[in-house]
Amino acid sequence: MLPEINTIVYATTLGKNTRPVFRHAVNLARTYNARIVMVHALEPVSEFGHAIIEHYLPKETLEEIHSSGMARIQSVMQERVQAFRDEELQGLPDVDQLTVDIVVEEANPEELILDTAKEVGADMIVIGSHSHHGMFGQKLMGNTAQQVSLHTKVPVLLVPNN
Repeated sequence: MLPEINTIVYATTLGKNTRPVFRHAVNLARTYNARIVMVHALEPVSEFGHAIIEHYLPKETLEEIHSSGMARIQSVMQERVQAFRDEELQGLPDVDQLTVDIVVEEANPEELILDTAKEVGADMIVIGSHSHHGMFGQKLMGNTAQQVSLHTKVPVLLVPNN
């Protein structure tokens, strides 16, 4: 008996090579009649960055600027992810039967992908694996894809996107 796939988490950076990865997720979702949860992480400002800014601004002002700025960025990115989704689904048959939810949050990418997969009860994670070559010519997987594949309990489909 084949495992059931009802929910697929698709992680995206919205980079130029992410469309083929999304198409794999869509194809799987259509094959298994599964829903897709698109995940896009907004990288938080580093502690070093906060320390520098705190040197010039009071902590309360920094928190206010951060929260209002992050709300604007999150809104813009939500719109971009929706546009990406809509462009990719345009013209496909039976699109109305495909559910694609969107999660855009400020978080470390690996943590957001893993947390979302756990929260939604994902049966699979689809992520691009832009690899690069290491010192001795071996291919190295991108850090996010590597961390997700090491720390999840569900299958991960790594789609080359370079």
